[in-house]
Amino acid sequence: MWLEIVITLVCLLPAILLGYSIRLLILKTLTILEAVMCNCKTRLEGKTVLVTGGNSGIGFETAKNLAQRGARVIIADVMNAEKSVEEIIRFTGNSKVEYRYLNLANFKSVKAFAEDINITIDHLDILVNNAGCLMDNKVSEDGINMIMQVNYLGPYLLTKLILPKLIPTQSRIVNVSSGMYFCGELDLQDLAGLKPKNFFKSYINSKLCTVLWTKALAKTLPTNVSVFCLHPGMVATNIVGFIKGPIGSFLKKCATVIVKNPYEGAQTSIHLCVAPNIEVLSGSYFSNCKVATTTKIINDTNIDDLWNETDLFLNEKINGIH
Repeated sequence: MWLEIVITLVCLLPAILLGYSIRLLILKTLTILEAVMCNCKTRLEGKTVLVTGGNSGIGFETAKNLAQRGARVIIADVMNAEKSVEEIIRFTGNSKVEYRYLNLANFKSVKAFAEDINITIDHLDILVNNAGCLMDNKVSEDGINMIMQVNYLGPYLLTKLILPKLIPTQSRIVNVSSGMYFCGELDLQDLAGLKPKNFFKSYINSKLCTVLWTKALAKTLPTNVSVFCLHPGMVATNIVGFIKGPIGSFLKKCATVIVKNPYEGAQTSIHLCVAPNIEVLSGSYFSNCKVATTTKIINDTNIDDLWNETDLFLNEKINGIH
């Protein structure tokens, strides 16, 4: 009996593998069709750009492209990015690329980084809030879910603290969100994100907050500062690096076949940094380098309530941090 089962499985294996390969190729084809490229020729000489999470993945490709256009690029990352800086300089020939340490999961680090930026640069033309994480639910030193702090509260605080450097110029803020935001739930009584037990739930909640925050920010900014958020697409990056073992290896191998690579995933971020005459679209959500519609959960009540509650929450959290 067992011999028959083994023989049957061996005979079926080639067909199973063939079917699996065909599915992957179909998915890859569909993904390639979605990979819209930014074709803007905008130059950025004299501009200063800050990219969080620019050490790898989408952030690295964004930083490299903007450096290639002549901008001064500051990579802000919790991981040392000196090798990434060297690679960008070597590839672009632009020596105005640097790395500065920033830990978005620590409000003290965010404050210190913002103070350094406010002291050492004259103006900031583009801020790309790219850094994000997807990990097991952990609590930061500030008593906040790490995913919520890195993906939403940290960028919110950073943007607020360095806004004075953006206001003097015709500047842009670009927030990287996710198309999964529509599955998220807004809980104004749990901005610390401590209730969800599932890390993916924490992730999509943080991305919903990013979309709402972008639209709230657009209401408050002066006309010379515009803000956008975006879905980069399904991208093979290190964001799922926390999944270890055979399952993690399998997912990473699959990801390289069926989703965008970081260069493709960075295109909408790049587009929002350099596309001309899009200021009128401030507050909009983009996908594949064009405006995309948002769900009913993105409404004025949720936008305003999140803005007000986040401000109160952060004021309480950072009060007394020196």
